This record gives sequence, C-alpha cells and structure tokens, in this order.
Amino acid sequence: MTKQTTNQTAFAIDDNGRGIVRIGDKTVFVDNLLTGEEGQITTTYKFGKLKYAKLDTRLSNSPDRVKPNCPYYYSCGGCNLMHLAYPKQLEYKQQKVQNLLHKFAHIDMEVNPTVGMNNPYHFRNKIQVPIRMNSDGKIISGFFKQKSHDIIEIDECLIESKKARHILESIKRNMAKLEILPYDEISHSGIIRHAVIKTSLNFKQVMLVIVTTQKDFPNKQEFVNNVYEECTEINTFIQNVNPKVTNVILGDEEEVLIGRGKIQDSILGMNFLISSRSFYQTNPVQTEKLYELAINAAKLDGTQTVLDAYSGIGTIGLCASSKAKSVTCVEIVDSAVQDAESNAELNDVRNVEFIKEDCTKFILENKVKYDVVFLDPPRKGSTPDFLNALVSIKPNRIVYISCSPVTLSRDLTYLKDTYNVESVTPVDMFPHSAHVECVVSLGLKK
Repeated sequence: MTKQTTNQTAFAIDDNGRGIVRIGDKTVFVDNLLTGEEGQITTTYKFGKLKYAKLDTRLSNSPDRVKPNCPYYYSCGGCNLMHLAYPKQLEYKQQKVQNLLHKFAHIDMEVNPTVGMNNPYHFRNKIQVPIRMNSDGKIISGFFKQKSHDIIEIDECLIESKKARHILESIKRNMAKLEILPYDEISHSGIIRHAVIKTSLNFKQVMLVIVTTQKDFPNKQEFVNNVYEECTEINTFIQNVNPKVTNVILGDEEEVLIGRGKIQDSILGMNFLISSRSFYQTNPVQTEKLYELAINAAKLDGTQTVLDAYSGIGTIGLCASSKAKSVTCVEIVDSAVQDAESNAELNDVRNVEFIKEDCTKFILENKVKYDVVFLDPPRKGSTPDFLNALVSIKPNRIVYISCSPVTLSRDLTYLKDTYNVESVTPVDMFPHSAHVECVVSLGLKK
C-alpha cells in the first residue's frame, strides 16, 4: 500500500454527509469536512487504486460548522450531520433531493424547503440497544462503533426518548445484582442480548422488550419484577427469545410478561395500537407533519376511493379515511394486517377494508380503478412490476411517501411519462443524519 498526503478543499457534501474533494482525476469522499473547508487528507492506495481517504487535520472551518452537543458523536456513528448547523442541515437535504431527482429521474423542478423540527433532539420513540460485558467485567449498553461490533457505552443519547436511560440503567443494575449475563457474540453464551424500548408521545406509555437467548433462566421472575417496579413508566413488558447466531434483533418466539403487549399512540386524531413488531414511524412529531402533507397532496373531498399500498398497520389509510369515500389497505404481512384491523375497530372507522395480499398481484387481479393511491414503500423502493400495474389502472392522483430519495428518483422514472410531478417536499424525520423522507404529489396527465 502507498499513502499520499495533500491539502484539499471540499466543494460539496455527498449523499452521506461526507465532504467531496478532487485529488488528481479522482473524486474523494472525506468524513467531517464541510463545503468550503480545507483539510490535510491522507489517501491510501493499493495496486494503484484508491482504497480510502482520511482527514488528518482540518485547516479551516466553515461558518456553518457547530460543535456537536453529543460527546460520543465522532465515535458512535448514529448521527453524521451534528457538526452542521441545523438550518443548514435542512438546506442540505432539500438540495440533496433536488440533485438526485435531476441526476436519476431528469426532473428539474424546484423542491420545496425541508420541513424541520423546532427542537431536533430526543425525538426517537423507539430504541434497540445491545447489552454486553466490557473487558472490565462491567455490563454496558450503547451503540456499535462505526464499522465495528465494539460497543460504545452511552450515558445519554440526544436523539432518543429521555425515558430510555432510566430503564436501561435498571436493566443493567438488576442483571449485575442477579448475576444474569449479557450475550457474548464470540462464544454465543449469556442470556440478555438487546433491550427494545418503545414510547408513546401522546399517551405516556412505554413498552419494554427484553431479547434473550433462552426462555427460562435463573432469577428471571425477580429480574422482571424489579425492573417493572423501579420503572413505573413501563406499561407492558415482553420477552422475545432469539437463540440464533445472527445480527437480526428479534427472534420468532415471544411472551407478554406484564400488560397487554401493546402501547397506544395517536396521529392526527387517530389512535393506534403498537406491538413489538409493528412498523411505526420513530419520530412522532414529524410523522404528523408527514401525513398531513400526504393527505393534503391527495386533495381528498369525501368523494374519492383510495388505495393505500404497503399499508402496514394502516396509519396513512386510517388518517385519510375521514376525507375519503372509501379506503382499501393492502399489506402482505399478516401481523400488520391484524394490527390494522384492530386500529380500525379502536377508532370506529367503517369505510376502510384491509386485504392481506401482495399489492401488485391485488391490482392486476382486480383491475379496480382508484381515484387516489398512497404509496409508502420500504427503503428499497417499489418494483417495476408494481409501478407498471399502478400505471395500468391510472388513478387520478398518486401520493408517494419516500424514505430514500435515491429509490424515489428511480421509481419516478416509471411514473413521469404518465404523471406530472406536481410537488416534492422533504421532511426531516431524522435530524443530524443524512436521511431524508419526501412527500411527492403526482397528477395524471390529461
């Protein structure tokens, strides 16, 4: 390997928040370098090919640079934009979406300003924390160091619910007291692997899921009782059993130890029951803004039939139901459909039906024309088969809610020949990260 050290100035920030510089004829991406900042950069080459670049010293500071409030920021990896002033984060995300739409979908329209938060801290209503033992024999919890399986012990995370720390401290304290060992990834021994904590913003309810390697273990009941008594905010306590050698957090077996196994929250006046496996947006404050934008983009007036594709537990379809004639929610995951049906009953909604089916198959077999389609696919985006099926029934409007502007740009190439892209609005669901969601309004071309 050979190394070369040069001074370079970043001319932009990439999709992952890294500074972009040119070294010779190569484009190089460097962590912790903002636009306009100069840095001493060491590049490493193997067989003449660039392997990676590292910032040795930052030689100038951007006026947009701020000192991160988090002491773990440069080692944790959970956030990657906290060194950029928050208003500039919002501008960066707007420009990122606009650049990707131009590059991949050849759409040159002006993207709306990013919808941000008044207080971009302590917004996460769900955390999944590994519990391990350090080299000193102390039980710790935290987050994995960047590009490793080494855990950084964290006393407070500035983006998670404040309730989580108290619960994690109780878990670790009682594990040590009752000699319950944490999981060891090398020997695949120990009992407790992860703690998953879900919190409700509007009902002040908390779910704790303890992921263990086996169902029964010594002092289990005393451990559960102690944590529950010390953490009075917990409404339901669940044990999930995952004995597999895997990075997947939840296993197949689950038992509700205390409570009903669900917590309740609300979006736009609709109540939702959330189970341990339910997909529910992790930033409840921004979720209301996201869904309100989507429903407004649908231009509902009470006369339209609506299809909610990739509907999950029915959040979007149910929130839109009061403004629609009828809503059909299609979801392939059985547990999500069951949760959606429970949520409809909880809210006494009678104009929504839930169908367990692959949405592409459902459209092609039924050939029903809907006035409006809500499309909220996972990060990998939709599929050509689904998008072609969607175009075949020609709904008057499509509202695409995207959690990846890259796959959004790709999918819009399938839709733009038939639909006008009327508006694109980024929403900052994950402050201090490069992640951005979007609401896209599409109208059928005449």
